[in-house]
Amino acid sequence: MDVFVLFWIGLAIVIGMAAGSRGRSGFGWFLLALVISPLLALILIALMPSLARPAGAEAAPTTATHVKCPDCAELILKEARVCKHCGCKLTPPSAATPAAKTFRERFADWWVS
Repeated sequence: MDVFVLFWIGLAIVIGMAAGSRGRSGFGWFLLALVISPLLALILIALMPSLARPAGAEAAPTTATHVKCPDCAELILKEARVCKHCGCKLTPPSAATPAAKTFRERFADWWVS
């Protein structure tokens, strides 16, 4: 009986370590494996997608964070002053230039005048 309990706890620890490496709560999965069968917990961990990101992976560039270089057309950060790919000097968009008016604003201006 004691060997069975030690085996059960040992497998629950392995399940917790496996869950932790997949980006999930290791301690939570350890407790779950203690309550339910470690075999069931192993099956659940194997079926669930990994939440861990690979080392060095960054978030995908979006239009809110990146712009295209006018010279080489590579994506670079909006705050960049020099393109990291081609060395092209970039001019940041000036705040003094007004944004283009939307159709609704142009229509309102036309309607009022």
